[in-house]
Amino acid sequence: MTLDVPSDGQDPDSWGEILNIRSDDPDGAELKAQFSARLRARVGDEAFARIQRSLELSLSPRPLTNDERAVLRETIAPLLRDLEASRRALPEIREEAHEDYGENAVCAWIQDNGRCGQGIRVWLFSSPAERLRDLAEELQSWAGDVQVDPARRPWPDCPDHPGSHNLSAVTRDEVAVWRCPGSGRVIAEIGSL
Repeated sequence: MTLDVPSDGQDPDSWGEILNIRSDDPDGAELKAQFSARLRARVGDEAFARIQRSLELSLSPRPLTNDERAVLRETIAPLLRDLEASRRALPEIREEAHEDYGENAVCAWIQDNGRCGQGIRVWLFSSPAERLRDLAEELQSWAGDVQVDPARRPWPDCPDHPGSHNLSAVTRDEVAVWRCPGSGRVIAEIGSL
């Protein structure tokens, strides 16, 4: 068994820990209990419960509710248009939660042709533009890490500086846009590449 627990980002002493226990280790249950006790003391009961639920969901994902599906589909649609317009492969979207962020986010999973994938989140207590911007950054990470691009082009490639960098997702006047990080010029509204 391997447990990889992320840091809470607040305390420098709370960097992530990895616990590896062989299935035949006679002390496995005790080591897991000690690890869990240290983690609970470090992050608190509520965060510990969320981590436990996320670990369970990583093994047995939960289907999204109809409301969660609607939020996910509405938020991701402009990004799928931009991926398609730039001739990039579209992710396979699994409408199931592999993580638990409680009422703060709708969690789903994207992957490339059934291979590697990653969790994505739509943050619910953000404006629609901020939701789209945040999800754009997650799709950029997926496109850069998972997709194979023989030309090694960033996504979306900056038309002002082809091949040198990708566009940045930002919000301007409550609209999510793609912007050149070098010049600051707004290239397009997200969803209209």
